[in-house]
Amino acid sequence: MNIYLRKILKHDITHQISVTNEVLNGFFGIYNDKESAIMKGKKSGFSGNVVFLLATDPRFGGDIKQIINAEGGMQEDDILLFVKGKSNYTIEVISASDSRHSTFLSMMDLERHLVINVDDDLYEADDDLESVRLTNGSNVLLYGVPGSGKSWTIEHEYCTKETKVDRLVFHPDYTYSDFIGQILPNVSEDGQVSYAFTAGPFTNILKEAYNNPRTEYVLVIEEINRGNAPAIFGEVFQLLDRKAEILDKEDDGFPIGTSEYGITNANMAKIIYGDPDHKVRIPSNLSIIGTMNTSDQNVFTLDTAFQRRWDMRLIENSFDEIDDNFANATILDTAVRWQDFCVEINKIIIGNNARMTSSEDKRLGAYFIHLRDLQYDDREEEKYEREFEDLKRRERYEKLSDEDAERLRQIRAARKQNRKFPEKVLKYLWDDAFKYNREVVFETGKYSSLESIIKYFTNAKGIDRYNVFKENVSDSFKTKNQ
Repeated sequence: MNIYLRKILKHDITHQISVTNEVLNGFFGIYNDKESAIMKGKKSGFSGNVVFLLATDPRFGGDIKQIINAEGGMQEDDILLFVKGKSNYTIEVISASDSRHSTFLSMMDLERHLVINVDDDLYEADDDLESVRLTNGSNVLLYGVPGSGKSWTIEHEYCTKETKVDRLVFHPDYTYSDFIGQILPNVSEDGQVSYAFTAGPFTNILKEAYNNPRTEYVLVIEEINRGNAPAIFGEVFQLLDRKAEILDKEDDGFPIGTSEYGITNANMAKIIYGDPDHKVRIPSNLSIIGTMNTSDQNVFTLDTAFQRRWDMRLIENSFDEIDDNFANATILDTAVRWQDFCVEINKIIIGNNARMTSSEDKRLGAYFIHLRDLQYDDREEEKYEREFEDLKRRERYEKLSDEDAERLRQIRAARKQNRKFPEKVLKYLWDDAFKYNREVVFETGKYSSLESIIKYFTNAKGIDRYNVFKENVSDSFKTKNQ
């Protein structure tokens, strides 16, 4: 592969960068009908038009300095490396910290300009990106009940320490412009206003993955069904069709896992490839993983055309892969294990199917809460409620000693900690899982509101906390406790 090396002198940083006629004609192919070329930075992807100032002392003009600045700038003794692609030139700044710097410097000896033939190991040209690109790209949609372990699965089964991961969350106000990018105003130092395309997270990760073919990239979209996904993807929807095989005849040359069909989007193409006419594709080293909770009924639905472009995977709601320290953790001071509580409640939810559609989607997930939500703060005494009310009354009249003020702080901290479980779990069961028939699980004859349920559960002690449930439910917990 032919490349052009240009050693940077102190003068080049403040003035135009010179070039020789031999390099212009031999490497860049400059003739009377060609006085400029499109060039882009290898790392940044920033593209511009570089003008060849043909004179007694030829120099680079146009956007050459902007491209170099986008690459991180240059210093004295750095080396500019130019590689000719099919439709443009790629520029890379080789600094002294680069392992190739000394090799290139030894080749140049005392010269500032050198056109040489090098091994592909020293430089990876754009033409060769697809030949070395990883081919593990896919679209995966993980679904299951809340807390079933979708995020845990992504971290442990789809990513490694070397994987570059970007994560975002869809929501009802999330738009195509947020995802892909949009044209926004930019005010320069002299007050001039210009408008330019500002890339969104999807365009940015496409650029990163395209320029780093040996690196695995993953874009995680949490709660993908909480936004209008088909509208957010827009024409990018077409890119989700991935190439599945290499054809014997008329193959397009792209590796398996690349978008089967390219789309036309000048704004994206200029950011990703430095060429607005380049067809946009998802590279084969980029995977897109979405998650959604099956219990979310009042959000956007994913149509069949959208879903069929993803590998669907149900994350089972099971304690088989859960850390024993978490599964066996007791709920506050009740001595009932979290796993046992989930299993018993989920049995009732499944049995409630005749009176509520899709009841299995309402089950408690193994990761519905955190281990810290189960922990009991024992800084509550038997007469906690009376003491608490007395301290609060005295606080209103500013009659607390420092010791009493500290005790009040401790009680409030304990109260806050010990309310986490009922505020999360009991509220979910009351407001969602058993919204239309609370009498199936709760003792609604005694406790007719969520407030009364949480108040009793919080103020009771030990296994008696479960008296908010129907007798047969509370008895099952007491049996397990025994």
